[in-house]
Amino acid sequence: MPSRVNHYVPQWYQCGFLAPGASKFVVLDKHPETRTLADGRTVPTQSPIQHWGTKRCFHELDLYTTFFGEDVNDEIERLLFGPIDAKGAHAVGAFLRGDPAEMHDVFQDFFSYLDAQKLRTPKGLDWIKASYPKLSHVELMQEMQGLRMMYCQMWAESVREIVTAHESDIKFLLTDNPVTTYNPALPPSARECAYPYSARVELAGTQTIFPLDANTCLILTHVEYAKNPHEANPTSKRINARFRGSGYVHSHAHIRTRALTRDDVAAINLVLKDGAKRYVAAADKEWLYPERVFTGPWDAIKDVLLPKDHLWEFGGEMFIKFEDGHVHYQDAYGRTSGAHKYLRRTEIRTDLGPDDACGCGRGRSFGQCCQDIPLERRPDWEVYGIRERNLMLCQAIERILGLDADKTWDDVRKYISDEQVTQIHKALAALWPADTNLPDLLPRPRKDTFRAVYMGLSSAF
Repeated sequence: MPSRVNHYVPQWYQCGFLAPGASKFVVLDKHPETRTLADGRTVPTQSPIQHWGTKRCFHELDLYTTFFGEDVNDEIERLLFGPIDAKGAHAVGAFLRGDPAEMHDVFQDFFSYLDAQKLRTPKGLDWIKASYPKLSHVELMQEMQGLRMMYCQMWAESVREIVTAHESDIKFLLTDNPVTTYNPALPPSARECAYPYSARVELAGTQTIFPLDANTCLILTHVEYAKNPHEANPTSKRINARFRGSGYVHSHAHIRTRALTRDDVAAINLVLKDGAKRYVAAADKEWLYPERVFTGPWDAIKDVLLPKDHLWEFGGEMFIKFEDGHVHYQDAYGRTSGAHKYLRRTEIRTDLGPDDACGCGRGRSFGQCCQDIPLERRPDWEVYGIRERNLMLCQAIERILGLDADKTWDDVRKYISDEQVTQIHKALAALWPADTNLPDLLPRPRKDTFRAVYMGLSSAF
């Protein structure tokens, strides 16, 4: 019999937030259903406070179920989230126990689970639908699977701190959106955080918060922000921000030295509660109202979340030599080349008029290119763009082949050497290194412009 009741927050995870010996939570419904009385008053149909067990909490009928005619398909629940949850349960347990060798073994499984947990909730699915509002339910499930693993590399490269609430009488909240983000420059009232959006993971000042259980919480902070919080722009992209990608990290590095105060836990709970779509649960009713304890401004929460010590364990250059003699290099931010230095513009103009050349380097006027695109969605202006790099490549080829010195293509065909071919390949590799973040360079969609990307010949032809 297919399972149609989908727990978007797994029951095994919920158990870590129950009081010892208890089987039910105190659950707050932030937006209870209402009805209108005859006199025009609007009242809740039931109390916003409920007492539910793990079976009743954080589930939705047919959240992942797909239908083909009368056939019910629960493969997403069984075959996708089943293995993810099984590995995730073991990984979360390892992070709670804190054994470095065990944490190393489950490192990838942990972040795979974290990424899936962020997308699989009603808020996560609403976030996808906000970008693609015409998706059918089946298409939504396909898109959710296509977006998986998008944050894992950036999270793995972050400063990883595990803090505890053992010395506080308030414990961490359990919500319907367990993987929550915080940015001091983006309060809940910010346009960028209007539901279903939240502080974007790739921003330098965004920290990701994930309670491991009622007493333990993981905080992920981008390296440059952790080390220089007063110099980094919290709303700019972190260095080498990229979705998916690859790289090496020190999996043993975790900070586990901080025991939080009552006010500190309340501050984190305020972020968790704000990030929830509807339901917040705890072992004690009073914990559901962190705003009664922490009354400071939103940006003051960064003082609680920022790691305080052991930052030397994160970042730094890395050289890895393999058995075949190959050496892998990457800097503190996962970059494998020096392109960020020599492909960076020496001057960036921001006072452009509509008729000035656009700062993205496409060769069009600012008014016809990026003027109407919000800053956070524009191509990267700090590095040379696609058109500029291709022009540089053409100029390099002309010089290498002597076409700039009155040689003809007939001369090139007769006398081209292996050394010239090698130099052309080196020029291409320098302008388009393997760590190029191509999405940052691509022009953004415009309603008045048709664009396509050539992906090569199809194998069908």
